[in-house]
Amino acid sequence: MKGLTLRDISLLALLWAIGLFLRIPVLAAPALAGDIAADLDLSTAQTGALTMLPVVVLALAAPFAALLVTRIGIGRTIALGLVLGSALSAARGWAPSAVTILAASTGMGLGIVLFQTALPSAVRSWLPTRAALGSAVYLNGMMVGELAGAGLTLPVILPLADGDWRRAFLIWALPAIIIAVLALLPRDKGEPSPPGPWRPDWQEPLTWELGLWLAVSIAVFFSINAYMKTTLDAHGSAPQLATLLLIYNATPLLASFLLLWCGSSFIGRRGPIVATGIAGVIGMAGFALLPGSMGFACALLAGFASTVQLILIMSLPPMVRSGSALARLTGGITLLGYALAFVLPMIGGVLAEAYGLVSFLFVPTILSAVLLVVVLPRTGHYSDPEKAGV
Repeated sequence: MKGLTLRDISLLALLWAIGLFLRIPVLAAPALAGDIAADLDLSTAQTGALTMLPVVVLALAAPFAALLVTRIGIGRTIALGLVLGSALSAARGWAPSAVTILAASTGMGLGIVLFQTALPSAVRSWLPTRAALGSAVYLNGMMVGELAGAGLTLPVILPLADGDWRRAFLIWALPAIIIAVLALLPRDKGEPSPPGPWRPDWQEPLTWELGLWLAVSIAVFFSINAYMKTTLDAHGSAPQLATLLLIYNATPLLASFLLLWCGSSFIGRRGPIVATGIAGVIGMAGFALLPGSMGFACALLAGFASTVQLILIMSLPPMVRSGSALARLTGGITLLGYALAFVLPMIGGVLAEAYGLVSFLFVPTILSAVLLVVVLPRTGHYSDPEKAGV
């Protein structure tokens, strides 16, 4: 942290605030799902779609977000994403039916993917000599946002909204408008670059390597969350669900603070990404197979390791690419990672239902990680082609 100027500190604070809203609009919905379902007569599937639709959009729209970064600039893309995401998040509160609230949730996901895809480019552009720190800071904001969206909506925001879930969405959305205005203020401190290609480069091995590991990271974390009740029921530990959910979903915050403290020494190396991937799936397997306190400990290991891996992956692009190449890489790994992370738990659910074994819920993710360890490189440093003279 030594040598930070006032400008650096201001930009880090802005990055943290933008990161905060990567998850708050999405994770506020599950907390309010009961009231929403009752008012709009939503089915179970429709209620689940309130959370899952933005995630699917996040995957599919990432290349489009990369296009905007290269065409209208970083600050404008972030501001547009924040305005669009917050406006449609608030619009969920005016939805009269299932169709309209799902449409608003879809549009909200599009807004989120715009500024999520632009953030690595912002780190490289706004803080070219402190890219690792900038990445760690905005990802810390994302982890705080996860905890805030899931944990503060009912005890804090809903009372402020007089118990009205519709107003609660509006209250959460308002600060994002202010942050959108602030996102227009920074100026590029790095080398200017003309607009270039925007589609993901599927010929680049790094897109596949980081995208596939990102899929494992996300799938580990969200699979355990999604199937925690089912697994605990099978182990006879159902009364511990609330406790484990709370502690498990606090592990990302711990992981992000750890990497804020010492993350720069890990970013840019394959070894930590592979090691945390292995630790995450070992924890997942242990949670699936072991009852009681050992299973709980394994779940916490999986949550912590998968979050560290996600942060290491998402911190890497601004360290090794710039300009349109950075936007293409970010869009590619986001598309690949989130799409597969949605599919793997779904396959696990089908297998578990077909064979009647709870442990099969996690098999696709575990096998994917094993395959990556076998096929992909396990050591070495990632490099920037420009610095290497390529």
